[in-house]
Formats: sequence, C-alpha cells, structure tokens
Amino acid sequence: MSDMKTDDPDKIDPLSLYRSEGGYEKIMSWYDSVVAKIEAPVQSHYVDTRYGKTHMLAAGSADAEPLLLIPGAAGSAPLFRRAIPYLSKNFRVYALDVVGGPGRSAPNPLSYSDSSYVHWLCDVLDGLHLHSAHIAGQSAGGGLAMKFGVEQPDRARSVIMFGPTGLSRARLPVKIWVTKVMTKRSANALEEDLTAKSIRPERTGGSFGTYDRELARSMALCTKHFRLDRSLGIFDEDRQRINVMKGIGVLKKFFLAEPKSWQASLKVPALLIFGEHELSLNPYKICAKVEKVIPGIETAVIKHAGHGAIFDQPEKVAQMMERFVARQAPKNAGSHADVSKFLLRASCDA
Repeated sequence: MSDMKTDDPDKIDPLSLYRSEGGYEKIMSWYDSVVAKIEAPVQSHYVDTRYGKTHMLAAGSADAEPLLLIPGAAGSAPLFRRAIPYLSKNFRVYALDVVGGPGRSAPNPLSYSDSSYVHWLCDVLDGLHLHSAHIAGQSAGGGLAMKFGVEQPDRARSVIMFGPTGLSRARLPVKIWVTKVMTKRSANALEEDLTAKSIRPERTGGSFGTYDRELARSMALCTKHFRLDRSLGIFDEDRQRINVMKGIGVLKKFFLAEPKSWQASLKVPALLIFGEHELSLNPYKICAKVEKVIPGIETAVIKHAGHGAIFDQPEKVAQMMERFVARQAPKNAGSHADVSKFLLRASCDA
C-alpha cells in the first residue's frame, strides 16, 4: 500500500482508522493529557509531505543538533514525554506522529514492505528545512530508522535504535495476545494484563520503579479503539476481513531478521539499545551478533528496563545518546556548525 489513498491525503476521513468517533475522542484526550505532562516547553508543529500533513512535538534550542524520534506501530509522539526534557537539553527534538498512526498526522497508512516510510521521512526533513538529522526509533520505528540509514545515508547523521525490529528473530507473544487481547475489552484490564506481561514481565518486581504507565494506557486504548489492521494495511476492505497473507507478511517484517548482507550495508554511525528485560529476545546475544555484522555499531543493554528502554529509563538513555553523538561529532566536523557547542554541553551533562 505504497500509494496514497486519494489525490489529497489530507482529505482522508480522520475517523477511518478508529472503531468509533468516541474511541477517537478518547485517544485524542489521552494524547492531549500526556502532552500537558511534558516537563519541558514543547511546540505543536506540522509539515507537508507527499502522504499528507505530519504532526510532531518540537522541543529544544533551534540551533541544536536535530533529532527525529519515531514511535513504534500504534505509537505516537507523547510516548516520548519523559525523554523529551532530557533530550531537549542538547538536541532540537522532533517527536513524530507517524502518518497512518493514532496521532495527529494524516490517517494515511503506508507499507512497511517498501520504501514509503523512508520517502515520508525525507519529506519530513525537507519540511523542516534540514538536509540531515539524527534518526531514532522505538521498536518498528527503530527498524524504520535503520532502513532510513541504509537507503538514505547522506541524510542520517546517525541512527539510534531502541529495541528495533529487523535485527533478529523474535518470539511472538501469541498466548498473551490470544488470552488477554481477544478476551478482555477493558482498557484498564489491558494495562494490567497485556502491558505488564509483554513489556514489563512480573519477574522484574520492583526494579521498574520508573516505568511509565502512559505507555500501558496508550496500548490499552489503541487495542480497544484503533484499527491496527487498517493502519498496517492488512484489512481487506472489499471482503471486510483481514488479509491473512498480508498479515503474515507484516508479522515476518516485525518478528524476523533482515538478511545479514542488508544489515551490514548500514554504514552511518549507529547505536543499538535494548532493555535487559526484553521479553521476545535475548538482548545480550543479539548485541553480540549484531556487532559482528554491522561495522562500528555501538550496543548497550539498559538495566531495569523492558522493551521500551527510552520510556523506562529516559535519563540514562538520553545520556547515552548524547555521548554517542558527541563521539561522532569530530568525524563530521565540517557537516554542521555547532559541533564544539554540542561537545561542551554533552561533556557537562555526562
């Protein structure tokens, strides 16, 4: 589904990806309430792309190193609320609402199987009048960040991936989804059952004192009210049912590894971050394997964090990102003007 649905994607029915108008309003209410909790000045900003308007939350000095934050499937910009105050000290942060996602961008889903999302990110950079930026993403957003680095290396100053798809085979939590998602429709129940077990395993006990329940709330609301099947392009509108073959294709994209030869073609500076309590894979083994495949990649496993390390331990992850970018700055000394300023800020924060 790489083509736009209409000649003007901004005219697509904004409710097309929601089960009801009431469900849309609940998710948007959650969105606004979380933005209000961000402990840093943020601005709501739109840019035009070939796939429709793209909304983002912008924070930080306008002359700082630009950083794009991409949420995972069915995620949105407010999920980065706890990371934005830390990251905006040294970066000009743009937390994106992906087109076709449950945010404020055009409800125009693209395909994860082609380069549509890469083209979309190029348009976002153009709309921000940026030739390049640091590209960071969570889960499927991390897989997109890597794809962007492979296909548009001159436009990615670096690639930063938080628990990304596409690097290794991952275990699909079938039991959790079948027993919890399909049988319980309460958003509150999903917060406890789905997220607590798939993102934050019970065995971690009290180590998750910094865990952000807004992630759980978002997942619960989207499971109940958002049409993920349409967002992922796997719903057959004519037959009014999921296209099984397309569904399998998306699952493969999310839970299987890209070819090693493709991974090895990532040449831009890259940082890979996992939480130690990743449920669907062993982060230590994956880091060891990836270091042998991708030249020069830096890897880290964050203690007391699950699949969303950037959500669980935002201060630690932000510091790691700042130091990583500072180490790359001397290699790119002629590419942007504020290298020395960034190095000074990062060293002071370290």
